[in-house]
Amino acid sequence: VSALAVSRLAGLDQSIHKLNVGQYTLDKGRRVGYKCYLVYNSFEDYAGQEALADYVKTFFHPGNWPVWLGINDLRSEGTYVFDDGTGVSYFQWRRHFLSSQPDGGKRENCVSMSSDDGDWWDHYCDRTMNYLCEFDDRVGL
Repeated sequence: VSALAVSRLAGLDQSIHKLNVGQYTLDKGRRVGYKCYLVYNSFEDYAGQEALADYVKTFFHPGNWPVWLGINDLRSEGTYVFDDGTGVSYFQWRRHFLSSQPDGGKRENCVSMSSDDGDWWDHYCDRTMNYLCEFDDRVGL
């Protein structure tokens, strides 16, 4: 893991005490008034990103509760973008011989992550669940 990744993880650990994870209903990408915790959006290498992903996953144990990722295909079926319109270049859809994701077609357009294994699922956008927010690491909370 790079020094930059370790430094950012340390900063994330310090910031986590200031923030709050709330409930959120994804409605066409609009946010509602809850606070959330800081997740950095880039690292210098793949190992650093994996370290952050592993760190974030620790907040979701024990139990399996889904969390919104702020990703949807509302504008164009099958073309997933972040709420700000940025294209998604990495996917971790659930793959299983009985039910693989995405499986909702035009009905399930918003993406969540399972807390127990990190796999992604498509859901109805009006479902209420926990969420992740991502902020620029140069902006104070």
